Amino acid sequence: MNATSLTETIENRKNKIVDELSTEYSLNRITIEEYERLIKYSQDIETEKELVIFEKIVKEHIAPVTQDSAPKNNKKELPSKIRQDCFTLLSSRKTTGPMSSGTFTTILGEHKLILTEDDLINDKTVLNVSVLLGEMIIQIPPNVSVINKTIPLLANVISPDTGRNNPKKIVIKGSVLLGEIKFKIK
Repeated sequence: MNATSLTETIENRKNKIVDELSTEYSLNRITIEEYERLIKYSQDIETEKELVIFEKIVKEHIAPVTQDSAPKNNKKELPSKIRQDCFTLLSSRKTTGPMSSGTFTTILGEHKLILTEDDLINDKTVLNVSVLLGEMIIQIPPNVSVINKTIPLLANVISPDTGRNNPKKIVIKGSVLLGEIKFKIK
C-alpha cells in the first residue's frame, strides 16, 4: 500500500470515528467535554498505530451495553457523578438516563425529562433549568422529594407535594420566563 493510499485510509477511519462520536453526543450519551476531548485527540492522529489505539478507546467508551454485558446491579456500577446537559430550541426533546446533575435549556420548545429512581444515582440531584417561552415536563418517581428553587417570571411552576422526608431529592434551580415547568409523578 502506498503512502497516499494509507493516508486516505487513516483519514477515512478517522472520519468514521468522528461520525460515531457526533452521533453519541447528539444522543446525549457523552458529554460535550468528552466529545471535544476525543475530537481534538483524533485530529492529532498521524500513524496507523495511533489510530488503532484511538479506535479501541472510542469503541470501549461508546460500546452499547448488551443484556449479557450489563451489570446485574447498575446502581452500584455507576460513577457518583454523571452530568447531563441538554439544549432545546424550537423543537421537542426527550431525555432520560442516569444523572447526578444537569443543565437543561429550553427556548420556544418542549423538553421532557423522564427520571426513574434508578436514574437518580445520588441522594441529591441538582438540575439547573432555563425555560424561555417554552415548557419543561419533569417526570419523577413518587418517592422523590422536589425542592423548587426556580425563579418564575410571568411563568407557571408548581412543585408537586411529595414530602420532604424521602431519601432522594431533586433540587430544581434556574429561571422560567414566559414558560412553564410541569411535574408528573409516575
